[in-house]
Amino acid sequence: MVKELIERYQSYSDMELMNIYNNKQGYTEDAKKALDIVIEEKGGIKSLQQRHQNFIEAEEAKENLKNDIIKLNSENLSKDEILTRVASNNLSNTQQMEIFNRTFQQIEDEEKDTEIRSKTIVDSIIGGLIGGTTGGILWALQLIYSAHIFYIFGFGLVVLSYGAIKLFTKQSKNNLVVFSMTILSVIYALILGFYLYDLIGYRGYNRLN
Repeated sequence: MVKELIERYQSYSDMELMNIYNNKQGYTEDAKKALDIVIEEKGGIKSLQQRHQNFIEAEEAKENLKNDIIKLNSENLSKDEILTRVASNNLSNTQQMEIFNRTFQQIEDEEKDTEIRSKTIVDSIIGGLIGGTTGGILWALQLIYSAHIFYIFGFGLVVLSYGAIKLFTKQSKNNLVVFSMTILSVIYALILGFYLYDLIGYRGYNRLN
């Protein structure tokens, strides 16, 4: 059992080992023994704690650098200006450039996502009609066959409408047009569903009588 635990712990990261060490009172004696062996193999507990602390400080530095970049970008500074104004003593130049490029890619993706173009409007309408029509038919069918309103299906209408609109626009609910059209599509689905229910249900009643 100890041997199996040793093999398992040897594949763990420093963060995972440190988490187990900090909570080892809840583990079995075999697990504690295996943990001590693996920690010694990795240089001892002091070395593990130092690496763990270095990791935490590096992650905090990355997050702070990212926030600084976002803040300076909101002040309409150019990329070159931002690059000259941000720095971190806890990160290498390579790490800083990776965060810089990744953050700006995220900013650009968010700007594209929230941008309202004529294509956004047209594709939202198309997706809303398709999602709303499909949802309306399904809403009518659940009314016809169950004669009850299951409100959980209302959530399904939201998912269906939003999914169809997102499929066509390639933009998320963070976009005002996508968000607004999703609401309109769900309302359209409800109205269509009740209309079809009244229409089909009334005819079915007449056939039975």
